[in-house]
Amino acid sequence: MIDKLLQHSYNFKLSHIPSALSMLTYVDTLFSEKLIIPYRDRIVLGKPFGSQAYYLVWHKLGYIDNIDHLSIGVKHDEIPFVDYSEETMGNALGVAIGIAIARPEQKVWVNITDATLQMGSTLEAIQYIGHHNIQNITVTVDYNDMQVTGATSNVLDVKPVISLCTSSNWDVHINNGHEYSEIIMPWKALDINTNPTIIFYKTIKGYGVNYMVDDPVKWHYKQISHYEKHA
Repeated sequence: MIDKLLQHSYNFKLSHIPSALSMLTYVDTLFSEKLIIPYRDRIVLGKPFGSQAYYLVWHKLGYIDNIDHLSIGVKHDEIPFVDYSEETMGNALGVAIGIAIARPEQKVWVNITDATLQMGSTLEAIQYIGHHNIQNITVTVDYNDMQVTGATSNVLDVKPVISLCTSSNWDVHINNGHEYSEIIMPWKALDINTNPTIIFYKTIKGYGVNYMVDDPVKWHYKQISHYEKHA
């Protein structure tokens, strides 16, 4: 999938490639293993950029036919099974609350990046979900510790948010987002959990492409000028 993502990014002059690579493994696993199923589950994306990862997985599994015309960031008016995808960070979890309350019989999956946890609106939503025990919300965090201006932990460390989630009555997991067994592990108990669930997937920005891993800030918006098969 890494090669397909690189080639697709090159062919259509897409950026946000390291962001796509950091979440590619766990997004692919969650959909391929049917832990998340479009139309059965509600989908909210607080990390719309790096959209190549979503599109390639959905195309591989037959959920969408043509991905050549799609936007650099996922837009919910282009994908019928995506309920909401934000372009301004911080709104996704609040929107998910409304969907979860309106559809208590359905699972609501929210995918965000660790930088989203710097937003006050996200912190308020975390507390609200925990306080009201909205159990049908499951959040995954692309915990790659990088954002456009540098390391997230240097800009504004999100580790205290993990404690906030715990104290706000969430089931909290911290797992390797590039390791199959660790990706699926928290989902095995999801149906018997009595609290909302948040999974911090520890990932590497640019995963699988050494020159992007070495300088993820440089490559945050950068396009590939030529494509060579990676592996």
